Amino acid sequence: MKISKFVWSVLVAFATVALIAPQQVEAIIVDGRVSGQTVFSGSGTITESSGINSNGINGSGINGSGINGNVTNELDFNGQNFPHGPLSVTGATGDFSPILGSQANFDLAIRWTGSGSSVTLLDVLPGVGGPAWNSPIVGANGFATGTFFSLQSVTFDEDSLTMIGMGRTQVVSGDPLVLKHSAARIVIQGTGQDFTYNLTVVTTSLPEGGSGLGLLAIGLVAVEGLRRKITTRQNRYA
Repeated sequence: MKISKFVWSVLVAFATVALIAPQQVEAIIVDGRVSGQTVFSGSGTITESSGINSNGINGSGINGSGINGNVTNELDFNGQNFPHGPLSVTGATGDFSPILGSQANFDLAIRWTGSGSSVTLLDVLPGVGGPAWNSPIVGANGFATGTFFSLQSVTFDEDSLTMIGMGRTQVVSGDPLVLKHSAARIVIQGTGQDFTYNLTVVTTSLPEGGSGLGLLAIGLVAVEGLRRKITTRQNRYA
């Protein structure tokens, strides 16, 4: 019964997207779980809502003992598409193998409040998630994504960063398009100086149960991935 509800929710959502852009939508077959891991390399910088002065992040935010919980911290990804990246895909196994050698961009900077294990991820839409990376499958009609739904912990100072989050990942490819999806653990680590780091972003697919809530989340994230794909195509041909 739970599976039936999930399939119904996906069909309804896809139908809604089709009404918005019927000339762009392709059939998508939901088939199986993603397995594997991705590794990205790139650069990122942490700022905060109260700004940075000539001495680094000012006294109202980060100090020697860590982070002031009253400010919003933001991780921007440096590069041509700042603050989105890109990052280089330097490792990929399992279903992620086709994106090896490609690039990944985040749709949003990662913003949060708090520190340690008492952190709150911002910019999260119910059922859709928060910041997400997207990487095209070179030479094929498809892409892979990883979406943050929450943060388990964030620790950083001017020289190092460790961010651990939970979310979902999906791979869409083929003709017709086939969607695979899974829960995921996303870990961002880096070392550097002055709150700018050489980053490694590792996304690992996780086994999971089939609760109704979890399956609904899968369906909604899948639709969001399709929406982003449609937007990219529309921009390409605009």
